[in-house]
Amino acid sequence: MKLTDTGRKTVSTMDRKAHAPDVVSRQDTEPENTGRGPETSSSDLEGVSRVIYIGQLPHGFYEEQLKGFFDQFGLVTRLRVSRNKKTGKAKHYAFVEFQSPEVAVIAAEAMDNYMMFKQKLRVNIVKAADLHPQLFKGANKKFRAIPRQKLSRDQHNRERTAEEDERRVKKAVAKDKQRQQRIKAAGIDYEYEPLQALMPATPTHTKFK
Repeated sequence: MKLTDTGRKTVSTMDRKAHAPDVVSRQDTEPENTGRGPETSSSDLEGVSRVIYIGQLPHGFYEEQLKGFFDQFGLVTRLRVSRNKKTGKAKHYAFVEFQSPEVAVIAAEAMDNYMMFKQKLRVNIVKAADLHPQLFKGANKKFRAIPRQKLSRDQHNRERTAEEDERRVKKAVAKDKQRQQRIKAAGIDYEYEPLQALMPATPTHTKFK
């Protein structure tokens, strides 16, 4: 501390530094921002697969749309939309496999609870222990609806051989006899012309001596 000609006291630069509080800069306390986000160690990925489960898919968001949307996170190797085996209609959930588990973790965290066409997606990582061997059976194929009703109709209306017609008649007659027995056992007084009587008579062969 020095005295001036006017008698005022002044504080030197060294005195200011000696009495100033210790200030830690933000750069010293916060890690450097590299713009890459938090790194995931190999221990964190233990037991994590490359597959994510996507639930509550909106109508119309199927194989082609899923591939185009999730390619923004990384390379999609396989995907499968669960569908009804008979009708082919989607069950509104799917499985997507990425090339690396790191990408799968990022995609699951980013898309869980994501609103899409008024539907809130449910996205989770599938554990490696829970992966079924045939989870992606028929994956990466464009779905084609099978006209099962038409196939069944064509099968029913096809032309049959004489042997097939004979088997069908015998089966129908046997069911009709069982129906008559059930009616009688139930104590119902009801009679109708049996199916056997409506069938054409079987030709007989007459042997001449």
